[in-house]
Amino acid sequence: MLQLRKPSLFFLNLIICVNCSGVLAIDKPKQFKAVRIYKSINIDGKLEELDWTFADTATGFIQTEPLVGKPASFESKVYCLYDDHAIYFGASLLDPEPQRILKELCLRDQTSNSDLFKIFIDSYKSGLNGFLFSVNAAGVQSEAVVSNNNEDEEWNAVWESEITIDQNGWTVEIKIPYSSLRFPKSSVQDWNVQFGREIRRFRETSYWNPIDPLISGWVQQSGNLNDVDGIKSPIRLSVTPYLSAYLNSDYQPDSKVDKFILNPAYSVGADIKYGLNDAFTLDMTLVPDFGQVVSDRRVLNLSPFEIYFNENRQFFTEGTELFNKESLFYSRRIGGLPFNYYKVYDELNPTDELVINPTLSQLYNATKISGRTKNGMGIGFFNAVEAEEYAIIRNEQGVERKFLTNPLTNYNVLVLDHNLKNNSVVSLTNTNVLRNGEEYDANITGGSFELKTKDQKYSVSGRGVLSQKYFADSADFGFSTSYEFSKISGNWTYSLGQVIESANYDPNDLGFLFSPNENSLLTSIDHTQYKPAGSKLQQVNISASSRYTNLYEPFVFSDFYIDLSTFILWKSRDAVGGNVRLEPITTRDYFEPRTADFSRYLAWPVNYTVGGFFSSDYRKAFAMDVNGSYKYFDSEGRFNYDFSISPRFRFNDHFSLFADLNVSRNLKELGYVNKSFADQPIPELKNKDILIGTRNRWVVDNSFSTRYIFNNKMGINLIIRHYWDQVIYRNFGILTDEGNAQLIGYQGLDNSNQPIFNQNVNIFNIDLQYTWRFAPGSDLSIVWKNQIFNQDDAFDAAYFKNIGSLIDAPQSNSFSLRILYFLDYLYLVPHRRKSNSFYQEIDSRRN
Repeated sequence: MLQLRKPSLFFLNLIICVNCSGVLAIDKPKQFKAVRIYKSINIDGKLEELDWTFADTATGFIQTEPLVGKPASFESKVYCLYDDHAIYFGASLLDPEPQRILKELCLRDQTSNSDLFKIFIDSYKSGLNGFLFSVNAAGVQSEAVVSNNNEDEEWNAVWESEITIDQNGWTVEIKIPYSSLRFPKSSVQDWNVQFGREIRRFRETSYWNPIDPLISGWVQQSGNLNDVDGIKSPIRLSVTPYLSAYLNSDYQPDSKVDKFILNPAYSVGADIKYGLNDAFTLDMTLVPDFGQVVSDRRVLNLSPFEIYFNENRQFFTEGTELFNKESLFYSRRIGGLPFNYYKVYDELNPTDELVINPTLSQLYNATKISGRTKNGMGIGFFNAVEAEEYAIIRNEQGVERKFLTNPLTNYNVLVLDHNLKNNSVVSLTNTNVLRNGEEYDANITGGSFELKTKDQKYSVSGRGVLSQKYFADSADFGFSTSYEFSKISGNWTYSLGQVIESANYDPNDLGFLFSPNENSLLTSIDHTQYKPAGSKLQQVNISASSRYTNLYEPFVFSDFYIDLSTFILWKSRDAVGGNVRLEPITTRDYFEPRTADFSRYLAWPVNYTVGGFFSSDYRKAFAMDVNGSYKYFDSEGRFNYDFSISPRFRFNDHFSLFADLNVSRNLKELGYVNKSFADQPIPELKNKDILIGTRNRWVVDNSFSTRYIFNNKMGINLIIRHYWDQVIYRNFGILTDEGNAQLIGYQGLDNSNQPIFNQNVNIFNIDLQYTWRFAPGSDLSIVWKNQIFNQDDAFDAAYFKNIGSLIDAPQSNSFSLRILYFLDYLYLVPHRRKSNSFYQEIDSRRN
């Protein structure tokens, strides 16, 4: 490691103080100068090239935790060089005890118990978003597109880095090609930059330009990188073709024909990235294949709302920060459950057999264009085309017929997002769904703004959305609007707002909303202390919030609650917290009865919830999280409790094990019962009556995951999950006008005296993945996925008996191999490097 450096003369005066509340007073952002080089840099983590000795030095890192405003425990020195093709960063991270540097391995883009160095680049000086590049002390890379409110970790870039550890600490050397960045056309670049370091054994985080945690947003608290002279955005064109091969199998133990079916398959496609100009990038996926994504955490859904699933498909998670501005884009709609999946069951005659009913719609292609101009205008365009899907029905004569479950569908999203003064922003989003044939089309238009004061202490924000559905002979319109006034910085923060949703507001053709038809008033107050009294404490937070809700139409009371919570963090990095929720007024649930006109409600008695958690220090080889809550109802024998424990074991820097054990119990819970499932009319029930059941529910959701990481480019991940949900109905009643259940003699039994509505559901998943990054941006992955869904009548079976029953349950297996290779135009086509004399002449003229 090179020890001597040219003295730095470029820092501006910086005044830093810590007042009694822990707020940093920062005079001006720090300045940093980049130096042009004429010879290539060998990325080996050693900083041995002579050019590094002429680079300016960024130093003087300041802690954000554990001691806000204090100098970092160890000195860090950062250097910056650049040429026509890339920008280079070197970091000398001193540590007097290098043998104690934590360096646990993990897969790329994951986190681990390791020291970390990171670089943030806001090349458009927006103060709102930029690019983050991180390298840990084991040499594992990660990158993200970040903003003050979001971090898109699925964004991928191809860049180089190496680290070394010696007697003085550890060193990082990084090369970021301009093809992995976006920056404005300008003869001289002036960027906002930030450098960060984590010393894991101290749980210390420090930054070159100090970040005050009591100021809302950290992106704008960056320094400046100056004098990046004469660079141009290169041709940004890359193609990533892939080849996937599958061996899928289905096991149906009750089948009289084929109990075990093998189905080999393969897929070929490509992802394309093309830089339209210095700011905008085109991303396209052709014949996408998502067969290797991790399994969804499926559950038994007894609620009136659909289940929200996380997006795991990389194309829909990478570079989508613009499209998620208004929360109107739920990408799982695309390539998901066919539009008329359930309608086919209404087409079945008593003797018909449903041969096949696809659960996913084939995606032909998807395209997105996104970027931001130097004037702060962000533009995003997304388009996807979904294929027709058919179910196949076979009659008793063996004749098959098709039923269209998904029409040819086109999805569009357009986003305009403009940065304003004081890190304020205004945006407009439009989504459009066009379906071929007789099915309706949908359109959503929404706009929002957030205006902040110059000192970043206060903000006012608002949002308005119009939903539109176009049928063959009619149209349906709904709306949503909201506003909020907030104090966003300081030890004390608070907010006051309102959310209104009309009864027919429906963004769910391409968005996601649990329930419309609400008019809510929301308030919150929060106090955070980073230097609390007591030498063993690091942070204390106390917060309170409340929500008062009416239906929008009819305008009647629905719910009111108050939440109180606290969070305490010790310097040992152990943390505890607690929360109390009070619902002192009987809640009227207008959604559970599932009436289209919201004319009926199910009453929830006055209830109180008490909960808490404990989290131990993750630096230790064994750590644990514990959570628990208890809900009391003002109703005899009715209560809920939830308990979870999540131990984690780190055996060494390569091997770790994580467990997540969750148990919940609901006694005497009231809920809607679908009376159409009964095999005969219920004598005491009229057509207009709503059947309500009193049920006991026992849910156990356990998962185990382990990873063995061979090196910073190769590793194995294993996830095993078992979900068990047992629902037993004790009695039934008719919903009264007061929202209660008037008991009836119906027992919920069929003609064979067996329960109709009781459920015993087991869901079991295995996801085993081996990943090897064999070249920059190129991966080989081998995946095994096992899925079991079993629903039986073992309503009184114990937990371990349920696990044993999975052996003979229907199941599917998928073994797959996928090879993905990254091809970059800049590496495929040779480019001439200008001579040293050319640059020396430029420098002489400039000086």
